[in-house]
Amino acid sequence: MKSVNLYMDESGNLGTSGRYFLICALEIKEQDAKSLGKRAGRIINRFKIKYNIPKTREVKGWMLNHKERVQLIEHILYRGIKIRYIILDLNHTTMLLKKADDKNACYNYLVQLIIKKLIQDYPQLKKVNIYLDNRSVKIGNRLSLKPYLYNKLVLEQLETKENVNRIEFQTYYMESNKCYLIEWADIIANAIYKKYNSNVDEYYKQIKPFIIFESKFPSKTFGTETQKN
Repeated sequence: MKSVNLYMDESGNLGTSGRYFLICALEIKEQDAKSLGKRAGRIINRFKIKYNIPKTREVKGWMLNHKERVQLIEHILYRGIKIRYIILDLNHTTMLLKKADDKNACYNYLVQLIIKKLIQDYPQLKKVNIYLDNRSVKIGNRLSLKPYLYNKLVLEQLETKENVNRIEFQTYYMESNKCYLIEWADIIANAIYKKYNSNVDEYYKQIKPFIIFESKFPSKTFGTETQKN
């Protein structure tokens, strides 16, 4: 594979509420993106008609009841769709995450870990197109993510490797209500998040056959009790 699209969204937050923060990426071959995007639009719009949801209203994972979530996941899990995700245990991060710059740095690092594994999986990869929800990415982060990925995944590799792929990274910041594949990423992210935040793994089991990469960070202490001083 030489070119791939990643449609990314998250569940949880990097603030003070909740223990976990999850970033999910739907992986699609670039040549399949147009047809799958049209399919995503048909599914979302039919869902809105069926449940009397206004056409202009975005379908978010948190707003779905059990029946609706199961139904949408069933339609989303289709040939050509692969899922990657990483989840952070905020109780075991060494960053305070109180300032916007700290949150941006943490977000960039987690995205980089997803894409690093993508590059390892596809040695011939030349281009990664990354589509993100415009409303969930801070302005400062929009400017820093692309050069950060290039520095970490290309330039730093020159120190230890003789042959390094010159990978092109393109970042696109979309209104999620106008990019149905980002809406799909939100629905999947929320469903997986419930396994960790609410101990509800029914949706995770439904999604599991399509997951090709999952990472718990930090791996050694993830989900364990914090030690009291």
